[in-house]
Amino acid sequence: MTDHISPPKNLPPGSLVWVYLRDSGGYAQELSVPQQKAELLEYCKHYDLVIAHIFADVAKSAGSVAGREAFLDMIEMSLDVALRPKGLLLWNFARFARAMEDSRFYKSNLRHYGMVIHSLTDPIPEGTFGPMVEQLVDYSNEEKRIQTSRDVKRALRSLFQQGYSFGVPPRGYLRETVVLGKKRDGSERKASRWVPDLEIWDMVKLAWQMRADGCAYEKIQKATGRILYRSKTCWPTFFHNKAYLGIGVWGELEIPDHHPAAIDQATWDAVQKRSEWHIRQRKPGNLHHPRRLCCPSLLSGIAVCAYCGSALSYDITNRHSPTPWPFYICGKKTRQGWKSCQGRMINAHLADEAVFEALMSQVLTGDFLSELLVETRKQITDTAPLDREIARVKKALVTNERAIRNLLDLAEAYGATSAVERLREREDDKARLKLALNEAETKRENAQVELAPQALRIALDTWQARLAGAQDKGDLLTVKNFLARFFSKIEVGYHTVRVVYTYPAEPNDGR
Repeated sequence: MTDHISPPKNLPPGSLVWVYLRDSGGYAQELSVPQQKAELLEYCKHYDLVIAHIFADVAKSAGSVAGREAFLDMIEMSLDVALRPKGLLLWNFARFARAMEDSRFYKSNLRHYGMVIHSLTDPIPEGTFGPMVEQLVDYSNEEKRIQTSRDVKRALRSLFQQGYSFGVPPRGYLRETVVLGKKRDGSERKASRWVPDLEIWDMVKLAWQMRADGCAYEKIQKATGRILYRSKTCWPTFFHNKAYLGIGVWGELEIPDHHPAAIDQATWDAVQKRSEWHIRQRKPGNLHHPRRLCCPSLLSGIAVCAYCGSALSYDITNRHSPTPWPFYICGKKTRQGWKSCQGRMINAHLADEAVFEALMSQVLTGDFLSELLVETRKQITDTAPLDREIARVKKALVTNERAIRNLLDLAEAYGATSAVERLREREDDKARLKLALNEAETKRENAQVELAPQALRIALDTWQARLAGAQDKGDLLTVKNFLARFFSKIEVGYHTVRVVYTYPAEPNDGR
């Protein structure tokens, strides 16, 4: 025990202590958690200190407290006076935290609760200069962390620029391990390069060429024997990966000729151009989509098959009829074959008329108006959600004010800079909570309103006029908008049409 610093006077023999251990998961075994634990157990035995709990974070960085479950458990347990020990033992202060603000804040909190924090290896003198020396140690630990991070990134960047790679290679490449030299401990220093996977390399090139020629994903999968990918959803990522151009991408850094290329620039440009066109055609709300221009329909996109629930498709080509015959058909049948669903082709004109009639005769009526009035009053006058929100905000305000008092005590007692900064954040939170409380209480007061039937009658007349006008003009988009707003579900079969209507959440703007 001569190599370790003896406990301070305010941590006498018989004191109850906690032990906190941590390592970063590196190869430096002298800093590993098992060795720290062995040394601390021997230390407590030698100085007659009683260990109440051992907290250990294995392979965790000290640059932040995020993800350090044992550390956060320790801080939370320190709030309970019944569990709180006399002291906390550390291998060194770097094990506790390397971020200076975190170190000062959490140590100040623990000391505010009366705990003694002792490092076995950091020589901190007792007396007036002790806090100053400890801050210098914290500063040195943070600088070492920053410098280590900078050195690691610089080394990785240098390796990457030399053609070495990190992580999992994309489909069609393999990692080839290269020995660069020896480490200080005598072990081999290794890196890896990406090289072509000769078993599937030709398939990769074929896939790119087929896509450049305009082939669909399904056709590419069949041509490659589904060996590259089993699911079609993988292909978009594959065809947007610059690695196949031989470009190495690491963050914002791009290195040309980083590894063997599978395609040339012309092939890449052809595939990306096709992808852009494909995205434009699939963009929601594209009124100029070719299928929408040549085959406009009322129920496509909003109605489903009454038998299997698949979306209905619309077509006008019927091999049994020499003239165009608009009809709806179950989308599952078009994708998986005629026997996949018992649904039949449905006359589009009859289906459209049935759904439109249901909207006019069952929804936009006086009876509907009465139901709408009752439901709307119920929704607006139901203040339970507002009451819960007000209670939640008030509870948050109480917690916030308690935290502010604790931070004030900490700042006054220790002058902690981090506590002052957190105090400002808490004050900002308090202002936002007060604003939220004011808004919720205002909504609560305004909730007791009376809706006149005349107002809803005007809204109903407006809906009817817009719908009738759209129907006369053949404006299918506006009519479909009404259907989607008033009907939550439309099921269409050969002999049946079932609709479930709902109430519009907001005023219809006619779009």
